[in-house]
Amino acid sequence: MKKSITRRVFISSTIISGTILALIPQWHIAHIDIKPFKVIKAVQDVLFPKGLEAPSASQFGATNYLLRVSTHSSFVKGDLKLLIYGSKLLIIENKEFLNMSIVERDKALQEFISNSKIAKNWVSLILYYTLEALLSSPIYGGNRDKLGWRWLKHNTPKPQPIKLFGELI
Repeated sequence: MKKSITRRVFISSTIISGTILALIPQWHIAHIDIKPFKVIKAVQDVLFPKGLEAPSASQFGATNYLLRVSTHSSFVKGDLKLLIYGSKLLIIENKEFLNMSIVERDKALQEFISNSKIAKNWVSLILYYTLEALLSSPIYGGNRDKLGWRWLKHNTPKPQPIKLFGELI
């Protein structure tokens, strides 16, 4: 026995499915290779280590922030390409980078930047997004527990975003 669906059921199912897909936040849909972000995390930890009062990049969620915003449609695609490309270049030049101590990573990074303009731009871009993570609203995945604002004794801006990237409520 062959089952068929009515046109009404088909159309309503299609509309419901399309609506559900449209409502899923973009960062849930996008696919991104996580390997370069392991390198970026290691670099962020060199650029922003734990200080006497300053939080480290890991503590304020710099990599989490970058992962979240880089999958959004408004993120500059050229920035994402440079972030991934620079990570691959660093690992090609220094295969043991992820296994090094912070001091060894710092030395390796200094050498990496001194040999390449692309490397300088890459580290500069990582620093830019790390600072953005430190100072942004926690809703975007960085500034965990408002550590950046507390460290800088910054009054929390009002109003705070309640939806990611200005999505409609």
